[in-house]
Amino acid sequence: MDIKYLSDAKGAITGVFIPLEDWTQLKKQYNIREDAPAESGAKLQKGLADALKKAKVEPDTEE
Repeated sequence: MDIKYLSDAKGAITGVFIPLEDWTQLKKQYNIREDAPAESGAKLQKGLADALKKAKVEPDTEE
C-alpha cells in the first residue's frame, strides 16, 4: 500500500492520499459504502486508524 501523507506549511499532517486501487480493496474489506451517510469524524478516524494498524502501515517520514 503506497499511502502518501499530506501536510500543511508547518509540517502538520492534514490528510492522507490512498491510491484508488488500495481504496477499492479497503472498501471491500471493511464494507465501506460511499452512498451511505457520512459517519461522525471520531468514528471514521478510529476505523481508519484500526485499518492502518491491521495493515501495519506507518507514516512515511522520508521526504
